Amino acid sequence: MKVKSKEVAEALGVSTATVSLAINGKPGVNEETRKRILEYISGQQGKDVAKGTFVKLIIFENSPRVLSGGMGSFFRITYVESVERLQKDRLEVRLVYAYGNEELKEALLKSNSDGTRGILLRADEFGENDYELLSLCRIPIVMSDCDPREYDWNTVNFNNRQAVFKGMDHLKAHGCRRIVYFQNKETIYNFRARREAFWEYLCRNPEIEGSFWETGNEREQIEERAANYMKGCEVLPDAVFLENFLVSVGTAQSLMKLGISVPDEISLLGIDAIPDTVLLPYKLTHFEVPHKKRSVLMAELLLELMSRVDDGYGRVVLVNEKMILGNSVKM
Repeated sequence: MKVKSKEVAEALGVSTATVSLAINGKPGVNEETRKRILEYISGQQGKDVAKGTFVKLIIFENSPRVLSGGMGSFFRITYVESVERLQKDRLEVRLVYAYGNEELKEALLKSNSDGTRGILLRADEFGENDYELLSLCRIPIVMSDCDPREYDWNTVNFNNRQAVFKGMDHLKAHGCRRIVYFQNKETIYNFRARREAFWEYLCRNPEIEGSFWETGNEREQIEERAANYMKGCEVLPDAVFLENFLVSVGTAQSLMKLGISVPDEISLLGIDAIPDTVLLPYKLTHFEVPHKKRSVLMAELLLELMSRVDDGYGRVVLVNEKMILGNSVKM
């Protein structure tokens, strides 16, 4: 269990500011008080070392959606590096699925007393009320795929805004002025962040004519909806910004069947690579999503939090997505 500055202050009858000065070795607190604070913290942490023996990886599910490829494959590509990094420090990692708010609440409360030292939490389906549950847990938590802006929580996220802005700049530099954003029906954090960034870019660049088009979730549905959009256009847009690899695959297949040439007639740029098993006559310009890097950073941030006194400040880590140039954007 992490020792919070507020807990130390209440236990010893001092202010949280005094606790902060003491643990950071700064002037402004007398030596006797500093000694009392450090001894108290040391004692509490000593209890925690004996008690906390493992880390939990909690996968929060709050919708009936089924991830493409199954949960097992998603887990392997998303968190295996976190597990390996924690095991390197001789920590056991236990996987816990929490389906809905009540199971998440139970998992967090149980973690306070069952020997859990820290938690990695996938929170892409968090709603406003779900954040309130985090206050129930008194041990370090590092979350991913969630909005950190209004909360003092520790998060490691992909820098979706950076990718969308850089991608739109690339399209703009290559003469694209009419750009449509193809999205699916999912409302998880990463997709919401990308849509918000696209809209923000349009607001900042009024010379760009942009719009959204919902394609659905399954590849066949995406293919059909993409075809419907193209058939309904009097003039094709200059480019399509593709929200994720499923949207990219469905759209690419649709354009091939319609005989629309990429990039001669329309440019494509997406987030996530198209799988190698999908054969196309061009290489998609896209942003590589660094799952492995994010996974390692989550584990390292958790290790840091478990080794020090909580100062009450949340850490927000953004991992940039790398642009991989193909030949799907007209030069």
